[in-house]
Amino acid sequence: MNPECIFVLDHYNDYISGELLPEKANRVENHLRSCPNCEEFLGRAFKIHGRTVGLLRTPAPESLRNSISNLFDKI
Repeated sequence: MNPECIFVLDHYNDYISGELLPEKANRVENHLRSCPNCEEFLGRAFKIHGRTVGLLRTPAPESLRNSISNLFDKI
């Protein structure tokens, strides 16, 4: 694994979430053009991120919300 692969591994989470500084994002993108392993890794990481974010957006069932609300009312 070369230093650019390590750079991608160190920064992929910020890259996926759009929090990486532009010059660092460009460095990741430039490396991906020449490294199929990192390209595959990042593609999988994007899919996992998308699924995870989707799960977080799923609202809790009303019965659960009511149960939690009732518990808070008791304290």
